[in-house]
Amino acid sequence: MSIDVAPPKKMKSKLGAAVNIRAILITVCIAATLLLAALPSLASGYAVTLAVEVLIAGIFASGINLLVGYTGLVSLGQAMFLGLGGYGIAIGTALLGWPLWISVPATLVLVGALAAIIGLICTRTRGVEFLLITLAFSQMFFGAAVKLRWTNGSDGMSGIPRPSFAYMGLNSDSMSVFYYYILLVAVIALVLMWRITNSPFGSVLLGIRENERRMMSMGYAIGSYKVASFAIAGMICAAAGILQAQYTYFVNPDAMSWQMSGEGVLMVIIGGANVILGPFLGAAVFIVVKQALSMFTEEYNLFFGVFFVLVVAFFRGGIGGAIHSLLGRQNGRS
Repeated sequence: MSIDVAPPKKMKSKLGAAVNIRAILITVCIAATLLLAALPSLASGYAVTLAVEVLIAGIFASGINLLVGYTGLVSLGQAMFLGLGGYGIAIGTALLGWPLWISVPATLVLVGALAAIIGLICTRTRGVEFLLITLAFSQMFFGAAVKLRWTNGSDGMSGIPRPSFAYMGLNSDSMSVFYYYILLVAVIALVLMWRITNSPFGSVLLGIRENERRMMSMGYAIGSYKVASFAIAGMICAAAGILQAQYTYFVNPDAMSWQMSGEGVLMVIIGGANVILGPFLGAAVFIVVKQALSMFTEEYNLFFGVFFVLVVAFFRGGIGGAIHSLLGRQNGRS
């Protein structure tokens, strides 16, 4: 004799809503990818340039989001890894004469190792103390970049090459070609973030964010997970620094400033922490709104501050969180 136990109606509706939300998000992502792929043929050169800046900023903010949104560690020092990525590739190519295929992985590995060492120190603290110690490390590297002779001081380093696509008959100096290169790296970064956050490792990070003591009592070595998260976030930010240096052919100490770290945190908050696409949404809004305001007034920072306050006040989970909640409500009603 067998007994069939049917799931409750509420459970069915919740599962259906989750499936619908996922299907909608996948459809939107595919549509957005197709639109971005066709952007150079649909928009002006200025729009393509703006899109490049948004994608690079989105990758940088994704590294911050791994700490802020998924691990619960608010850092004001991630710009040091952005700058180290740029300086690493500049030293490797311009000073040492290494090809890009050696300079890029060497920079990422070295930055990852350095981030792990810094993370061992920083993750022993929490809250405001963590924020301040990451800021202190960032300012230390900023001062070193200004003072050291082989970084060319405050004048920065130039002559940073872009990857060569001559074997494909393409010129990487063309903004359209470079845009597709940045888009490919951004997609890889998104897939990497999705894989990390949906893995057992990502689940532990979320547990640390929600209740660190409980995760410790369950036997997890939370210190190791925090350091790993810090190192991965540093490497993602360094990748953005490499792209930024290739975009401008130049890197200077301003890439390591605390203001740059603060802008990255703002992008995460605007787009939505704990949302994979949140950093890119936040980067798009941050850059586009700032550019638009700068066309009307020199005091655009004042008006952007008002705009940021309104976003925080009316979109508690950021734009990405608000969209997710809206989709959930619509599926719940249906």
